[in-house]
Amino acid sequence: MSQYQIAICDDHPVFRAGIAGILKKNEKLSVIHEAGDVAELELLLAKQAIDLLLLDVELPNETGLEALPRLAPKQPVLILSAYDDARRIKQAMESGAMGYVRKDASPDELIKAVMDALSGQTVLDPSLAIRLAQSLRREPDEMEFVKRVSGLSARHREVLALIGQGESNKGIGRTLNISEGTAKNHVVRILQLLNMPDRTKLALALVKYNVL
Repeated sequence: MSQYQIAICDDHPVFRAGIAGILKKNEKLSVIHEAGDVAELELLLAKQAIDLLLLDVELPNETGLEALPRLAPKQPVLILSAYDDARRIKQAMESGAMGYVRKDASPDELIKAVMDALSGQTVLDPSLAIRLAQSLRREPDEMEFVKRVSGLSARHREVLALIGQGESNKGIGRTLNISEGTAKNHVVRILQLLNMPDRTKLALALVKYNVL
């Protein structure tokens, strides 16, 4: 019986081992390869052709979503994530993912999702599909804001997340190990890029539009 080659890319070894253990219960999915980040994954893919990649969204150095446009053309990719917000789902599907599965899916749901993806089907839980559909009906100002946020650099997104947490420039500098002046410059630039008058309105927009 032919066996599918499956790769799992997640930065938590215990989680990878758990997923591998679930998949190995299906005799067609017994060949499992593991990687802890995108760099390790690409070294693996250079040596081993695979039939399906299970990719986490949040990875160190380069996120799964950032790497997805480069990875998806080479093999089918199924996103496996703890995050289920519409922004990430939409970005993943637009970047070429075969589907999006929550990490709290049951073993049976996970195996079915993997087998469906291997057969060429799009995999999306009904609740996630509803959330995605709702996001496509956003008001124009929300769509523009989300688009601007998605265009920020990695450093600006780090600063933006801290703004959303209510951090001051001093707190941002301390967290990111940069000077308070540099943190202030980042904040000013982010306000310009997102067309926001001040950080208070920016923080409110982050909450209102469920960004980050």
